[in-house]
Formats: sequence, structure tokens, C-alpha cells
Amino acid sequence: MTIIDSPRSSAPAPRRLSRLPRPFTILTTGGMPGVMDLASALCSFGYRVPDFSVDVHEGVSCSCVQCTVALTSAECLEFADRVRTLPGVLSVEPSC
Repeated sequence: MTIIDSPRSSAPAPRRLSRLPRPFTILTTGGMPGVMDLASALCSFGYRVPDFSVDVHEGVSCSCVQCTVALTSAECLEFADRVRTLPGVLSVEPSC
């Protein structure tokens, strides 16, 4: 009996980067329209956002968004820098 091995590539298989849920606190201006603009931007950027909560109060100058975004460690800095460029975003900070 003969056993035939299938040809194997000598190159290792590419590693999949795992995305972990990473919490952020984002302060934004513009009330509900500002929060909706932020949510739309996150969707258009293609980020997976499994958790999104907002604290908006009438008459207060800024709103607080708590969200969890699925990111690789390399994408964390890119995420914060990208979101900071959006109109009305005052700060983007990782939360614990």
C-alpha cells in the first residue's frame, strides 16, 4: 500500500488578526444630530459597533457616547485619530 502526501506549501498560512471589543468614550457637540452624524460615520467607516449608548441633555453643550468597537490593537490608534477628525467630535478616549 502506498500513501500519497498532498503537496504542501512551504509558506505559512497568513495569520488572521483578531478583533477584540474595545470600549471608547467620545464627546461630541450638536445634540442628537451630532450623535447621529457620529453613528452614521462609524457605520460608513465599516467599524463593527456591538454596543452604543448616548447621554444627551437639552441645554448642555456636549454629549457623551459610550461605545464598544471591534478592533485589532493596530486599529485602535487609527480609530481614535480618524474619529477625532469628524466635525463636532471633541475627544475620543479609550475607556476601561
